[in-house]
Amino acid sequence: MALTVPCLTTRVITVDEYIDYVRREVDVRDIESVAASASMLSALANDPELVVRELNKQVKKEFKPGLVGSAQVILIGLGPDFYVRANIWPSRADIAAGRIYQDQFSYDVAHDHNYNFMTVGYLGPGYFTDIYEYDREKLEGRSGEPVEFRFLERTLFAGGCAMLYRACKDAHIQYPPEDLSITLNLMINEPDVRARDQYFFDMETRTISDFPAAQDGSRRTAIVSMAGLAGNDETRQLLTDLSAQHSCRRTRLTAFEALARLMPESEASIWERACDDPERLVSKTARERLKALTG
Repeated sequence: MALTVPCLTTRVITVDEYIDYVRREVDVRDIESVAASASMLSALANDPELVVRELNKQVKKEFKPGLVGSAQVILIGLGPDFYVRANIWPSRADIAAGRIYQDQFSYDVAHDHNYNFMTVGYLGPGYFTDIYEYDREKLEGRSGEPVEFRFLERTLFAGGCAMLYRACKDAHIQYPPEDLSITLNLMINEPDVRARDQYFFDMETRTISDFPAAQDGSRRTAIVSMAGLAGNDETRQLLTDLSAQHSCRRTRLTAFEALARLMPESEASIWERACDDPERLVSKTARERLKALTG
């Protein structure tokens, strides 16, 4: 389950000290090792000028390409396989009054994450969040698919503790804080994990409702799909390779679909090959497409 880790400390450290500590002392692929480092993330959060210093850089247009693309996300520091960011959580009144544009996070919407991360409170009263867990291995990964959730807790995420969320296992719903709040996140950057899909969930129907448009997988499948409308021989080979080798099942399925559009004369053989895919999302769709072709 998502871990709540006490991390009260009066220590104050710099970004460089924290990045060096994580690089030397933390195995970011080991969830227990990450949890054990919570007090150091809290020590970083004890610097009251930390976020405003980076915000001032952004005001001066000193953006960092590729890692800053939101008014609600501020990059703090970067390591070899992790990075630290601040998240800005506006109140509902802030959003309604136009003081802060909500361009990154969706309140009141259940979602998971395709990365592990640990977060601590930095400023403000914090927000309430409902936390669930589910078993991704039971899912095909299609929109509208039923999901079995186990409710874990509702908690006020404020200072004094860290929350550690597991990739593709924990889901949560965040509610706007009473006043502007800021959190610090240690983000684990594992390419094989980040290649998986992230989901939005409908908690009334307990189903997958959508895929975040800004997520890497959605951008990737949009490009692959476009390749099926305007491609050449090189495109066909690239799509063939993707359909056979990519770690993301939705990307493989989209590659098969793009190939079928590019090569309508070979559509049946394309879907026959897709039937051998190890993931149900791909193989089940392939059998359905073959059935439609053969009547």
